[in-house]
Amino acid sequence: MDTAIQSLRDGFKQVLAEQHDAWRKVLEGLSPEALNWSPGSEMNSIAVLVTHAIGAEEFLIATAVGESVERDRDAEFRAEAPDAAALLRLIDESSARTAALLDRVTPEDLSAIRQPAGDRLNRRHPGTWWLLHAVEHSREHLGQALLTRQLYESRA
Repeated sequence: MDTAIQSLRDGFKQVLAEQHDAWRKVLEGLSPEALNWSPGSEMNSIAVLVTHAIGAEEFLIATAVGESVERDRDAEFRAEAPDAAALLRLIDESSARTAALLDRVTPEDLSAIRQPAGDRLNRRHPGTWWLLHAVEHSREHLGQALLTRQLYESRA
């Protein structure tokens, strides 16, 4: 086995595991009201941010390896959580699937140009871009979720 590609797989898995742990901390101790609260019009709740970020992460990593996953992006933005446990299950289940996808990354996948069917932005990028974008996209929404939690907790 090529140690460079295995090192890359392991590195991505570690970064995503750390991000998933950060998502878990955001959810810690939050009530259903807090999870589903939105700071304002056209702004997302923590439940929406988790659901969307995790759905996108899986979609992007699958694209990198030339696979597709069933996804309803619009529904992600309507998500409501009955409790934190439901979102934690979503993270845990997705973690296992993304780890399995990362185990299939080959050197050829890194340079292969991928264009997912039905992509609303009509993107065409090499596999490496899709992997990197999965990390950055999730991290962006993690920051939003942290701020949303702070805003919720600081309400008068």
